[in-house]
Amino acid sequence: MEEREIMKRKIISVLLTACLSISLLAGCGGNASKTDDSQVKEESSDTATQTTDTAQNEDPEVTITVLTRYAGSDVQAQWLQTMMEKFSELHPNVTFQDDSVADEAAYNNKLKTAIATGNLPNMWMQYGAASLVEYAKNGLAMDLSSLLEDTEFTSGLADPTLSSYDLSGYGVDGIYALPFAMQPEVIFYNKDLFAQAGINEVPETMEDLFAAFDKLNAAGITPMGMGAKDTWRLGHFYNCIAYKKVGVDNIKKIGAREAKWTDENMVETFEILKSFKDRGAFEENFEGIDWSTENANFLSGKYAMICVPLWFIPNAEASEIADSLDFFPIPYFEDAEDYKDNATVYTDAHVYNGKLEGYEKEITLEWAKFTHSAYSEEVRLKVCNQLPGRSDVNIDGYEMSPLMKKALALNNELTTYGGDVFEYDEITSMQDVIRNSLVGMMLGTTPEDTAKTIQAEIDNNQQ
Repeated sequence: MEEREIMKRKIISVLLTACLSISLLAGCGGNASKTDDSQVKEESSDTATQTTDTAQNEDPEVTITVLTRYAGSDVQAQWLQTMMEKFSELHPNVTFQDDSVADEAAYNNKLKTAIATGNLPNMWMQYGAASLVEYAKNGLAMDLSSLLEDTEFTSGLADPTLSSYDLSGYGVDGIYALPFAMQPEVIFYNKDLFAQAGINEVPETMEDLFAAFDKLNAAGITPMGMGAKDTWRLGHFYNCIAYKKVGVDNIKKIGAREAKWTDENMVETFEILKSFKDRGAFEENFEGIDWSTENANFLSGKYAMICVPLWFIPNAEASEIADSLDFFPIPYFEDAEDYKDNATVYTDAHVYNGKLEGYEKEITLEWAKFTHSAYSEEVRLKVCNQLPGRSDVNIDGYEMSPLMKKALALNNELTTYGGDVFEYDEITSMQDVIRNSLVGMMLGTTPEDTAKTIQAEIDNNQQ
């Protein structure tokens, strides 16, 4: 037990030291982290000892292929790189092939190609449980139920029973993904621009938000950024409206075919989204603006608000206007107060190749536990300034920023939440259909026809 503790301390020391030298552009470091580098080095020198978990000479050589979106300037790219390097130190017989790509569309295309050609990576990213059903039925995704036997590993997870990825509700026994991080959608805002417009309190209801739009427009300030050229931006914003207006359970009912997109309450959610454009919430021609431009414009003080998950905190804290930035929860509708606590929360999850056998399967499971462990999450928090996905992460010696304290508090208050609205549908094309339809609506399609287009994708797949 003492040797295992030594190993843990050694790993976290090396990881922290490696990540601390990386700039924010690469994903980690910058002034967002308050970890003391000298303290890290002292811990590292105190734990320079051989561990018992190093791979034995007789273990075969294995290449673990990973496919994620932790690439480029993504905040977790350096974390992934460091974890691969450290795992290879512990297991010299293991090498890695990192096929990760940051762009969502490029990632989806890579995964589709890998599945179609049978060249599955050992690990890939997953959003939502419904689209896993086909992978599980075809044996493409590994059943991870055996990990539940390791209570030391699972007890600290935000979802210790891994129920988020229990597919029994879809007629498939087993658990097929490990949740990695929880990122609630919020609205970041510029306090100085709010003050210029005479807004003294952050909006609590959607009606308050609409009133804020009017004041900001009157002051000549663009209320909210929206880079709809990258369709996930409008899709994310719609998730927030849908959950606050009709609730998470109603969206799940559509996936279970107990409700339809053309139902009156769903059409109303599209009408509300379109009303944001009609109210002047976004700048002219926002449909042609991408996320990169939206991000830059907000951080340069051009927009008063943007709606984005909490992974945006490092961006905000590293900007020149960091002292002017804060965030507030997504407002609720006064006429739908029953859904006030329904939130949009994105949960990254990792899936593992179900076709693996023997030692390759065994070492891939070791990799899974390594990257979802408490010390791995400690690195993400202390160095990359990302909210941990476990409850047993050591935060001693970490001076948490005000935004991070607020984010952790918000995460602890979450009760009812859902991810992207398409995650509850087994039809994989729903992601593109829904998001493209939302952009089409902003360009002129009616809310009613938008609902019909989306529902038609379901009806056509059931024929």
